[in-house]
Amino acid sequence: MRDRLHPWNNAYREDDSFLDGVGAVWPEALGRAAVPYDASSGFLLDRCHVLTNLHAVYTEDLVVRPPLGKPVSFGVGQTERETSRGAARGLKFLLPGVVVAYGDTRIVEHRVQHPDADWALVHLTTNVDASIPALPIIAPTPDELPPGTMVAAAGFPADHRAIRADGYNFKDLWGSVGRLVDVQAAGATGAIAETTVQATRGMSGGPLYAALGGEAPVVIGMIQSIRGNGLDVSARAPNVELLFTPQLLLQIGSAIARTPCP
Repeated sequence: MRDRLHPWNNAYREDDSFLDGVGAVWPEALGRAAVPYDASSGFLLDRCHVLTNLHAVYTEDLVVRPPLGKPVSFGVGQTERETSRGAARGLKFLLPGVVVAYGDTRIVEHRVQHPDADWALVHLTTNVDASIPALPIIAPTPDELPPGTMVAAAGFPADHRAIRADGYNFKDLWGSVGRLVDVQAAGATGAIAETTVQATRGMSGGPLYAALGGEAPVVIGMIQSIRGNGLDVSARAPNVELLFTPQLLLQIGSAIARTPCP
């Protein structure tokens, strides 16, 4: 578990406060945000933009150029108390938004055809409180990501949303540390990172981050799919993450510029 408010609760007393901008994403308007198994993960880019996977918000078995404007709900911010009331227990803010841009991919029988373009940008209709930090993102260079680089991911695994005495709880953000296995140039604007980071259903859209050069951690991509066990370091069974490239960040930045925060 990642405690974003109290470093002494983490395994190595590490400060994970920069992860407070990681939240739960529902592919529904606010009225359906109480359904726990529908949620995936996503994270704040600024006060009103959330990045997640396209397959996290368009959940049909066939998705080809879907319409923009799809309603999405976003819950973010760890609560101080052990429990909390409301639709998204443990998350401080629950806000509505709509999809304003996505990558050039399609979904056939629930399989994403181009995982390097599996992204969607959500514009929130209300700004998130300034106490919740946006996550810094970069497009790493090949020299910054040699095989064996330590990377980490965070999100809200579906199998950790069991009913507790107080109901479904999203208070606990979970994370995993692994190593880079390989980078593949998958398309014109995106790339794929293969890693040994452990992930499971519900963590799609969560950030992949690293402390490159010993500096503060930055987000370099996001969880896309689970293909391995998170332990095998061979190229046969790694998990797959979308890796940011300059071209991909340019697409996302252009979409943000077209939809400024309120």
